[in-house]
Formats: sequence, structure tokens, C-alpha cells
Amino acid sequence: MIYPHKCAQYVLTIGLVLAGGVTCFAQTDAPNPSPKVLDRTQQIDPSADERVRPDRPLAQDRITERTVVQERVVERYREGEVYVGGFGGWTWGHDFDHVEGTGTLKSQTFGSLGLGDSVVYGGKMGYFLPGRLNWLGLEAEGFNSTPHIQAGSGLPGSHLRVTTLAFNVIARTKLGCRFSEHARDMRNDGQGSWSSLDDNTRCPLQLYAGVGPGIFFAETSNQFGRSSDNARVGLNALGGIKFFVNRQMAVFAEYKFNYAQFDFNQAQGQTAGLTGNYMASHVVGGLAWHF
Repeated sequence: MIYPHKCAQYVLTIGLVLAGGVTCFAQTDAPNPSPKVLDRTQQIDPSADERVRPDRPLAQDRITERTVVQERVVERYREGEVYVGGFGGWTWGHDFDHVEGTGTLKSQTFGSLGLGDSVVYGGKMGYFLPGRLNWLGLEAEGFNSTPHIQAGSGLPGSHLRVTTLAFNVIARTKLGCRFSEHARDMRNDGQGSWSSLDDNTRCPLQLYAGVGPGIFFAETSNQFGRSSDNARVGLNALGGIKFFVNRQMAVFAEYKFNYAQFDFNQAQGQTAGLTGNYMASHVVGGLAWHF
């Protein structure tokens, strides 16, 4: 015997099964959407804008995120530097040392004779090398002094005049450097050439030292006559300080030391002479012009 409520339950179950089968069949057989439609959908989507634009270079996206700074490097080429100067000062005579007789006074020794103080004056010119060797220079100078030989050891005093021509190798260092307006302008525009004279403005204080051979021309005179010894090679050494008033003009103070051996073969008459070692110091000040 079939009950009515059982029949209704069977009919409902069969209907649900048939409806599910039809739905699955419809989803399986539905055609796939066109690829063009997918591309168009992705391009419209603003969240995927950076991902779906293959024709846009990656560097173009990043170029706005950075700033390229171009740095201009200015090479400061230092030219050669020529200078001339004049000076004057004081000579401290040390000694005419190890004095020995010549001629009729041969084999006699007289020890050491003092040298007097005197005025000294002279001039110089020089050249500092270009580029990285701008600290190194060559210099020629000439000066004149009169450190008279004093009486002693039974010998009379003698007038002495010494003229020195010296050739020096000079080394310098620059102090008191400061940043100049000219250097700032060059850094900003990179135009023009950097001159060693600009360094004289930027670094106005300079210390220097030098040494080289000196060629000495000496002459003595007393009551017995006159005698000279020319072109004697000896030593000239110096050290100084220089301050630039502007890029070309400077004031300087300098110490010099001289050593040479003189032979005055007629210092005590026609047949009697003296030989000895000459030593003197000079302290001078002057003006120099650089160009």
C-alpha cells in the first residue's frame, strides 16, 4: 500500500536530482570567453595598470623617481711662476778662520781674525716649476757686503768687500690658506684657468728654504796694498718667510749663511799673503714681484 506522503517525498527527490544534472551540463558546455575580452577587462581594471602594459618600458616608469646630478670637476693646473725681488739688511761677520801665511809668510799661522758687521744689499730672480712641482724652484741672486777683517795676531786690519753670486734650489710650503671668491667662481662655472698667482691670494703666507753654490768675489786693501780672490766657489744657504699683499706683490724676510775659502796672496805686500776660511751671516728684508 502506497501512502500519499511517501509519494510526494519520492517526487521531490527525483526533481532535485534532475535539476542538478541539468545545471552541471549547462556549465560544462558553456563556451569560454574571448581572450580579447579578458585583455580589455584587465586594462580597464585600475588596480592592474602597472602589470598589464607590456609596451611601457620599466626604465620609463622609474626615471621620475630619481634625480641625476652632474658634478663638474675642475682641474686646477698650476703654471710656472716667475719672480724678481730686491732686498737689504745687515751682515754679521763671524770669522776669517784658520788664517795662514803665504809667500814670505808661508808656514806661519795666525789663528782666527774677526770680521766686522756691515750693510748688505742685493737682488734676486727665480722660477717655480709648473703643475705638481710648484713647490720647487730655482733662484739666482747677487748681493754685496763689506765685513772688514779686524786686526789681530800681529796683523793690521784690512778693508774687505765681498760680492756673492749664488744659484739656489728653493723649496716652499704655503700656509694660512683660505677659500677665495675666485676659487668659488671657478668651482661653479668651470671656466678659466687656475694660476699659481691665485694660490698666492688663497695662501698668502709661505715658508721657504734653499741651498746652492755661491761664487764669491772678494777684495782686501790696507797700508801694504790691495789683493783680490775672484770666482771662489763656496756655500750659500738660506731660509725665509714671505707674505703676499696681493696675488703678485709680497714682502719677505730672510736669513743667509755664507762659507768660502779665500786666498789673498798679496794681502801683506807684494810677496806676502794670507789664506783663510770666510764665514758670515746676513739678515735681510725686501719686496718681491711674482708673475
